[in-house]
Amino acid sequence: MRETVGRDMGVKAAGGIRTLKEALAMIQAGANRIGTSTGVAIIEEFPE
Repeated sequence: MRETVGRDMGVKAAGGIRTLKEALAMIQAGANRIGTSTGVAIIEEFPE
């Protein structure tokens, strides 16, 4: 999607993103926003 819309438009990944690994994969793929109901759990996975 990032290649299609370019850098000026946002890309939101949503649906089934439940872990930090999945969220980071979406960011690596070009998403700049993540839509998830498990945001707190994802943040808690970050190493301290």
